[in-house]
Amino acid sequence: FSLVVTSLYALACLLVWLSTCLSSCALVCLAACIHVPDNVICFFSVTVLVVGSTDPVRGIVGGDVILPCFLRPTTSAVEESVEWQRPVLEPKEVHLYRDRSDDNVIQYPSYSGRTSLFREELENGNVSLKLTNVKLSDAGNYTCYIPTLGHQKTTIELYVGGAAPRPWLSIVRTKDKEVVLKCEAEGLVYKPELVLLNSKGTILPADEPTERPMDSEGLYTVTHYFTVQKTATNVFTCQVQQLEIKHMRKTQIHVPDKMFHEEAEDLEWKIGFGIGCVVGGVVGGVVGGVVVGVVVFLFMRKNNPNNALKQHPEEKAKETNDGCADSGIPLLEEQQ
Repeated sequence: FSLVVTSLYALACLLVWLSTCLSSCALVCLAACIHVPDNVICFFSVTVLVVGSTDPVRGIVGGDVILPCFLRPTTSAVEESVEWQRPVLEPKEVHLYRDRSDDNVIQYPSYSGRTSLFREELENGNVSLKLTNVKLSDAGNYTCYIPTLGHQKTTIELYVGGAAPRPWLSIVRTKDKEVVLKCEAEGLVYKPELVLLNSKGTILPADEPTERPMDSEGLYTVTHYFTVQKTATNVFTCQVQQLEIKHMRKTQIHVPDKMFHEEAEDLEWKIGFGIGCVVGGVVGGVVGGVVVGVVVFLFMRKNNPNNALKQHPEEKAKETNDGCADSGIPLLEEQQ
């Protein structure tokens, strides 16, 4: 009877242990039981696993990003070897940590000076990689590999999006006490979503959405026109989002009240013509000033009496001798 009770107790302990292991999804649990006289002895073991992120990590060009990687259950990685790799590269090493120090002798060149581990967190099993000054070429799959722990590894995918400039928002024209606004965003890596909001945060409908195909560099440009009416504040916000990387930029504009009372007019053409006139006037003024300066300089030089002082000595002597001949004074012959 005692043997049965002991066996049931051991079985209960085993079930509790296994449920704990399975619930964590991070452990490999092994158990073995042996029967000895009047007792059952069970042995349990746990294998440390390398755990990353099941969801893609998203970064922005020029920013910093952290690729998560941990040892579970929590185990110090100070004495372990940590290798971050990109299998598609040659060499594939992105960052190496060995013998308690970084060892990036064979690191892929484009990652030089841009990678690091959280050294103070290694004791807690945190072997995550920090990547700075992110580039578009950094996008792809990364492997967090711990060769000293039974060659455990995990893969993390990195998405990289362009940190696009703020969208352009301008007044195009007026029509029937309404104003047409133009909102344009360019240089977007991921397909954008562009909207216009009023001061209350309400999304306004677009007149004619225009989306240009990707250019030679694979970047998007999107343009929308919106017809708006006068509001309490006349403040409107153009907002562009790249949903894949959760990136958003926006620009605001205030439309003067008088714009809603003017007759229909193409302000975009007017503004362009005005800028052209200003630029033309400036260029013309500069050219005209140069021409006038040259004419004045030549005139003053021609009428400056000091120019005589700069006359060549032989010419000055010739004029003196000519004067003597006219006065009847004999000229001295040059000695041979």
